[in-house]
Amino acid sequence: MSAAPLRRIAYLVLGWLVAGLLLLFWQLYAESAQELFLPTFASAATATWHLVTRSTLTSDVLPSVGRFAAGYAIGCVIGVAIGTPLGYLRALDPWVRPVLEFLRAMPATAILPLALLLLGTGGGMRVTVIAFGACWPVLLNAVDGARDVEPVLIETGKINGLGRYAVLRRIVLPASLPQIFAGLRTALGIALIVMVLSEMYGANSGLGYLILTSQRRFEVPETYGGVLVLGIIGWLVSVMFTRVERRALGWHYGRLGRDGSG
Repeated sequence: MSAAPLRRIAYLVLGWLVAGLLLLFWQLYAESAQELFLPTFASAATATWHLVTRSTLTSDVLPSVGRFAAGYAIGCVIGVAIGTPLGYLRALDPWVRPVLEFLRAMPATAILPLALLLLGTGGGMRVTVIAFGACWPVLLNAVDGARDVEPVLIETGKINGLGRYAVLRRIVLPASLPQIFAGLRTALGIALIVMVLSEMYGANSGLGYLILTSQRRFEVPETYGGVLVLGIIGWLVSVMFTRVERRALGWHYGRLGRDGSG
């Protein structure tokens, strides 16, 4: 076995070892401290298991995952669809830059009260807010990626008879993918955060609602269990995204002499 796979395995084992030691410290410290608001890891893990094996799976966990996925997908599509042409058609920049700078400086959580007034408390409002938060890192990275495309590539496409739309689709968009994927990764965390916060406002289901309700009822293990479920969802989404990124950007990592795992 070559050095690179061995190094990757060593990093993986070391990471899980550190995680295991931290969880052991949590368990031992909570047992000795006996704090009211610090359950042991065992009790928090039990609450987590109950959340994903009982009725809360369909009433809270899966609805949150659905809203997250829908909002993230919509925000990313809008970000790529708007950001790539804006980066390519530089003449549009003076017209749209002030609006973009204003909107991107507005935290997604700040529009929650407005969204409640305009869209009500249904799932559509939460998906809209998640999409708003996820859109901006993708859009801005798409703009930067399109602007950084080497001019010689664009000129070569034009010389070979490609029109403006064909150049955008066949040259600018593929060349912008590394930058776009950086925005997609950033948008994952933002979408997850906005999902939780949106479910704490006027909701009757979802992980954010469950965590807030458990905290108000002083159901401490259940509160920690909800947070652990969020962490597991975020980890799984990150792992799946990494696999998709490696496959989609294999040509890019090959050019850099990397395998996409670093």
